[in-house]
Amino acid sequence: MSSQNKLVTQEIEGIIWNYSLNPPEQLKCKFQIRWTQDQKVQYILDGCILRIDSIYNTSKKAEVLTNLEQIKHLRWIGQYGQNNLKVGKWLATWKGETLKDVGGEYLNDEKKQGIWKDIVQNYQTNSQAYIVGRYENGLKLGKWQYIYNDKEIGGGNYNQQGVQVGLWQELSDGFWDQKQVTHNGEYRIGKKVGRWNIKYERQIIGGGSYNVESNQKCGKWIELSENFSEDSKVIYEGQYQKDKKIGLWDILYKSEKDQPFKQIGGGVYLEGLKTGKWIELRDNFENYSQVTQAGQYKKNNKVGRWDTWFIEKDAQTIKLIGGGFYTNGGDGIKIGKWIELSDGFWDRSQVFYTGEYQNGKKVGRWEISYWKDYEDNNQNQQLGGGSYSKVGDGLKVGNWVEPSEGFYENSQVTYNGEYKDGKKIGRWDIRYRKDNKFEKIAGGLYSETGDGIKIGKWVELSDGFYDHSQITYDGEYIKGKKHGRWDIKQRIYKDNIQIGGGSYEEGIKIGNWIELSDKFDNWNQLIYIGEYKKEKKVGVWVQKDRNKNENHKEMRYDD
Repeated sequence: MSSQNKLVTQEIEGIIWNYSLNPPEQLKCKFQIRWTQDQKVQYILDGCILRIDSIYNTSKKAEVLTNLEQIKHLRWIGQYGQNNLKVGKWLATWKGETLKDVGGEYLNDEKKQGIWKDIVQNYQTNSQAYIVGRYENGLKLGKWQYIYNDKEIGGGNYNQQGVQVGLWQELSDGFWDQKQVTHNGEYRIGKKVGRWNIKYERQIIGGGSYNVESNQKCGKWIELSENFSEDSKVIYEGQYQKDKKIGLWDILYKSEKDQPFKQIGGGVYLEGLKTGKWIELRDNFENYSQVTQAGQYKKNNKVGRWDTWFIEKDAQTIKLIGGGFYTNGGDGIKIGKWIELSDGFWDRSQVFYTGEYQNGKKVGRWEISYWKDYEDNNQNQQLGGGSYSKVGDGLKVGNWVEPSEGFYENSQVTYNGEYKDGKKIGRWDIRYRKDNKFEKIAGGLYSETGDGIKIGKWVELSDGFYDHSQITYDGEYIKGKKHGRWDIKQRIYKDNIQIGGGSYEEGIKIGNWIELSDKFDNWNQLIYIGEYKKEKKVGVWVQKDRNKNENHKEMRYDD
């Protein structure tokens, strides 16, 4: 590899949404951002280069996307002027469609001017909210409004210096369809002061006060968990002193709308640091994944034995399902044997990882098993596993069998292949279990150079692949980018029926395409037929129901 194309790589933890489930499920995944010396940024997920952006303005830090759905589907379109600065009218597209009225004007020095409609930071399929207002020479001025489902749901004012003032209603950072949470209170010269209320579905559910002089949190607060939603109503209740949590903080939860919140965990803070015994909730805690972890803290680091417990929703019984040890020195490092849960663990996806830690790194053989307590009389089945390097760098080596990110009872998919220094190489097979038998249904090749990039012929599964929506994509990769014809097929009784597809050029959709709706399955068979020009939908697109073989409607896009 020449120095001209030398890559600098950063690994990011992102979220993939499985929209085939109701409600949609968040799945953690890791993707890579690579910067090349020829001023480009590559976004890579499991060996596939999702997009490549050019860095036009090298005089300031490049804006990097970390939202996977935006990486896949969001494009800004406009012109560059002198010194490669954005100028004139810019607009945005989402999944190839122009977002109505989104965007605005840039001045010659890349400062925004006039009325702008922008997307919120968390914009994605289930969080299509906007903020609308006026810029003057790059500063936000006057009234700005949050818009969701074509209705105003919040906002406030900026003064002549572009600073927030007066009463505001802001959207929570993780705002989405089932987490319509707002924060309501007053700004004084850009600082929050006085009482701020947290509302969910327009009802006050939490909040607290900011000191008027220091603008720091003080007194009693009720805060919502990061993943708060209709199926994960978790709040934290306790005291702040000079912006630091102090004393006892309780963790409360309710599973039913009309029930009161009940304490389910908590512990003590000492000057903002966790100390002593704690019961905490796992990150993805929700009605069907009621997992808690219990153990000791020392100056905000876990020490000694920590146990993982699972509360079964229907039976309302609690059982010990995992855990392990941290060093006693207060450095938060895992040691010895551990039983850990998959990121997507829930009632119908009880996947466990069992193995050894050495100085905080996984080493040696790790086994992956699947607990089926909803059927077959509590069977713990071996599902896969593999080895980590013996040198203690935490990198996977040799042959592995791994479950898919969204593995559950109706989507039992595994990936089988080889790792070299933590990167996939060579042939990887994708297997699917039906009627208690795994069969190879997809797969392809990773580069032997150890860069983890897909090459050659591949058959891949859709993100929402499950028993009643067995959709595959069949085509070719050239150096991590999809190229040429890709066919979309549906597996029905082991037959692969072509139902859609189109062509890529250097990873960009071009020409005529037949695409599937996000929730395509055996009963909902909506397809869309039309043309792409450089990944933008153009001309007339037809929506059609394959079951009824009739057109529903036509949609026209600008060329």
